[in-house]
Amino acid sequence: MKICSLWVLTALIATSAGTRHLRAQEHEDEPAITARVHGTFLDRTAGLGVLSGDMTIVRFEVRNGTVTAIGRIVGALADSGGDVLGPVDQELAVAVENIGSTCNQLRMDLASMDAEVLDTSVHFDGEVAGFDSRDGGTPKALGALCAVGKLLEGKPAPDAVARALNDAVAALKAVIAREGSGT
Repeated sequence: MKICSLWVLTALIATSAGTRHLRAQEHEDEPAITARVHGTFLDRTAGLGVLSGDMTIVRFEVRNGTVTAIGRIVGALADSGGDVLGPVDQELAVAVENIGSTCNQLRMDLASMDAEVLDTSVHFDGEVAGFDSRDGGTPKALGALCAVGKLLEGKPAPDAVARALNDAVAALKAVIAREGSGT
């Protein structure tokens, strides 16, 4: 029974990944700040359920004095027996730290946290989010990523970091728009 349930969970995650892959193919070259996220929760039988998904960060804010990534998580929630409780597609806010940037790459640690997902309290593990701007010879969002790196050389206030990261997100969106219009 457990093996059958695990196969069902694997199939749902694969289907979910396939759907994400199809969506990704529609916008294959879209730059994005992303992270693979994992979470756990106690299910109805007091077993350890899991959440596995992908987070795409769309903006940054300062909440309680901390730079916070706001993004969309897409994945699946399953109980300890492997029974799928449902697909996940919702907004998530996660504190970030240890932000690093070069003119080519952006990297940050997402803090561990607890959040409600499908009416279930899920504990998310700390993860790494990032973006690699290289696609061929020219880095995408070069200026914005260089600016973030330069800013981080000092001891910037959280508001300044959030603004710089949002500039990087805007630069990535501009690349998408430019490539979408063929210019």
